[in-house]
Amino acid sequence: MYLRACIKQPEKREKHLFRKEASKVTKFVFDEDIYKLIVEQLDVAVITDKNGRYVYVTKSWEEYYGIKLEDIKGKYVRDVFPTSRIHEALETKQSLIGIPAPLVNEKQEQGFCSYIPIIKDGEVAAGFIHVIFHSEKSALDFSKRLNAMMDELNYYKQEVKQLRKSKYSMDDIIGKSDLVLDLKEQIQRAAKSSSTVLIEGETGCGKELVAHSIHHLSERASKPLIKINCAAIPSELFESELFGYEYGAFTGADKKGKKGKFEMASGGSLFLDEINQMPLVMQPKLLRVLQENEVEKIGGKESIPINIRLIAASNTSLEKMISDNTFRSDLFYRLNVLNIKVPALRERKEDIPLLVDHMIKKFNFQLGLSVQGIHSNVIEKFREYEWPGNIRELQNVVERGMNMALTGVMEWKHFEAYFENKSLRHVERHKKNGDLLIKQAKKNLEKEILLESLEKYGSNKTRCAKELGISRTLLYKKIKEYDLKV
Repeated sequence: MYLRACIKQPEKREKHLFRKEASKVTKFVFDEDIYKLIVEQLDVAVITDKNGRYVYVTKSWEEYYGIKLEDIKGKYVRDVFPTSRIHEALETKQSLIGIPAPLVNEKQEQGFCSYIPIIKDGEVAAGFIHVIFHSEKSALDFSKRLNAMMDELNYYKQEVKQLRKSKYSMDDIIGKSDLVLDLKEQIQRAAKSSSTVLIEGETGCGKELVAHSIHHLSERASKPLIKINCAAIPSELFESELFGYEYGAFTGADKKGKKGKFEMASGGSLFLDEINQMPLVMQPKLLRVLQENEVEKIGGKESIPINIRLIAASNTSLEKMISDNTFRSDLFYRLNVLNIKVPALRERKEDIPLLVDHMIKKFNFQLGLSVQGIHSNVIEKFREYEWPGNIRELQNVVERGMNMALTGVMEWKHFEAYFENKSLRHVERHKKNGDLLIKQAKKNLEKEILLESLEKYGSNKTRCAKELGISRTLLYKKIKEYDLKV
């Protein structure tokens, strides 16, 4: 704390009193070297209450003026020094700098006072008086050193801000399929809004990429994107992680307290991944935060206003969870303002060649390998697999294959061990026998459902696509694929 750093250590009783009073005044965060530098330059300092009465003085102040704190504590400063201007600073809420300090006798060295009102929530909370006796040269030298340190501190602050920004952009979403193009359109629309976004999709399909892309394209891109995985936090720590806590809120709490993720994301975006794993008891608390735009720390007495854009992701249907009484319907409706469904890899297998090519380049760089590519027959076999782990599984398979090959072109032998017990072998056998009954049955069912929906809504493709849970772009693609007359 600035005020605490600007005084010398008082006696134990006075130290307790000062901390009690100063904690009501204000809080500042300074680099350690900076406040040490400031302390070294201070000669005398005074703390007053909001009415201009003495609360604390430094030992050097007592030595300079020959007055003990116990003799003046609670008295008005103007009653002790009629020329003091602390009352003017407190009344106007404006600092007065470089005012000649009051002298007790002519033998004293002339000093210069700074009268500083301490403001909290728009109101005066206390006063601070600081006297400097150094020469102009040393004052200028101090100013230069302080400014240099502040510049260095600001540089590192900017570096931290860069690290807290979004890690990915929409360029990291690889693919040219209709589903991917439609997904990118939805991301761009969501980025133009500040409404809450719910991203749904299977594990490993790229929901985090979507969240990062929305933040990166939004007006909040220069502010932090704070990420939290709801599945990775023990239920008993959930509230403190999201909302933070004050000192003494519970046994083992940090003496400095702790900021919650909502505070850390101020001005930016908060990404709650796997929100379906959020404990039921926490859900109404999150709902209140979203409705009131304020949080209250554990052990805190005041609400803290927040300005964040919430992005949530779920790898399971929240609507199904509502029916199972494991997710609150009111929270779901608050989250589901903008909804983005990320397609599974099996739904866009035409993107596999592009994805694999991108992964080869990435892993060559990361692992120091020189793999030149992958054989076309391997890509064909990849297309026959259903990829239950989605892009994350594909990435794992490609990395394994590259570590097997090390260089040159990857062939099926580099992947055969992985697929040995997978369903790919069954598909391969059926293909050899000319028996693809399951795949054909799936297509027939899909065509039948499309026909029923088209007959129901006629020319209204928007309502048809909505009922089927797909985009208009994909609907037109399916109509063309099955050569349906509409």
